[in-house]
Amino acid sequence: MRSKEKTHKIMKYCNKVSYLILDLKASFLFLILTFSLLSASAGSDPVLDFAKQQIEQKQFKIALSTLNTYISSHADNKDGLYWKGFCYYKLGNYTAAMEYYFIVLKKDKKYIPALIDLANIYTDQKNFEEGLKYYTAAITLNDTDINVRNSRGMCFYYANKFEQAIKDFNYVIKLDSSNYIAYNNKGAAIYRNQNIAKASRVDLNLALTEFNNSLRINPTFEMAIRNRGIVQYYLDSLDKSYKDLLLATQLEPNDEDAHHYLGKVLVAQKNYVIAMQFFDNAIKLVNYDPVIFMDRGNCKIELDDYEGARADFYKVIKLNGDIAVAYYNMARCYAAEGDKNQTFFYLREANRTGLFKDSNYFSYINKDRYFAGWLKDKDFYDLIQWFKFGKK
Repeated sequence: MRSKEKTHKIMKYCNKVSYLILDLKASFLFLILTFSLLSASAGSDPVLDFAKQQIEQKQFKIALSTLNTYISSHADNKDGLYWKGFCYYKLGNYTAAMEYYFIVLKKDKKYIPALIDLANIYTDQKNFEEGLKYYTAAITLNDTDINVRNSRGMCFYYANKFEQAIKDFNYVIKLDSSNYIAYNNKGAAIYRNQNIAKASRVDLNLALTEFNNSLRINPTFEMAIRNRGIVQYYLDSLDKSYKDLLLATQLEPNDEDAHHYLGKVLVAQKNYVIAMQFFDNAIKLVNYDPVIFMDRGNCKIELDDYEGARADFYKVIKLNGDIAVAYYNMARCYAAEGDKNQTFFYLREANRTGLFKDSNYFSYINKDRYFAGWLKDKDFYDLIQWFKFGKK
């Protein structure tokens, strides 16, 4: 199973706006599926049956020993080889697991459990194209297992192939209208099908409908509650967003996205002190997400904690987040303190790293209260003109 850090990196890979993680962090419904013990070919040998009982009890290391005994006299038995690979898979030894799965598929290219496990492993390793290939092979052989469709949909999702993902989730819903997981996943795919910061209200409301569908079936499904709260935040329904995200933190205290977005809601409501508590909670859970540090740094600025804010922006830079914006925010901190040299230094760094390619930042500077006292400063004016036109 993937760690929270690995999953976060997947989401960052899939969407440059890495903090918009409706998703599926750590446990967001990417079902690491394998067929149940009954799905693989049944074996009548008592040693193999005993190994499968040990596997069912999650005694994977012990089961490996039993399987070695079985394979020593049944070297070509694909079931024994599969279950040995399965044990390695569950123990996190993907290299050994894949070795046995490939041996099984060489003996029987239609051995569905091995196809699914390989798809899971490739997806976990962010090799989405290979993952899709093996999911599709399994679906071609058996299109009745909606869990495999749901998993392939998530693989499409991670590969930024949102339209294909939505088709898979729709297929699951068509076969099982009570599948609240598929509704949730479909909602996530709908509004990640573009840059969420620029998402239309139409798409946000479509996503909201799917999360509501999920919650009508399972009212306590934390991920859909959190996801609905995030969408409501972007729809400016701050009170509704607050209620959902607060409930999500109570249902799943380790959901860093719920804490992070609850902090963002509280900032929007200008409740900076309480917002800090939730940003701190999120960072305690995940200390490698530069966007949370950026948001906490901006909150610290509002609390006049400029030194603390700069520490967070340095962290953003170290984590290779949005470096240009981090430099800009460093300049804001120094501008608030009246330090002209440092203000100009970090504005130049922001320019060097491409901030002013977005011309909106010239308007932001003019409206930013931390630069208000500088607008009549000739040196400041010349610097901004240089950024605009390349000359003073």
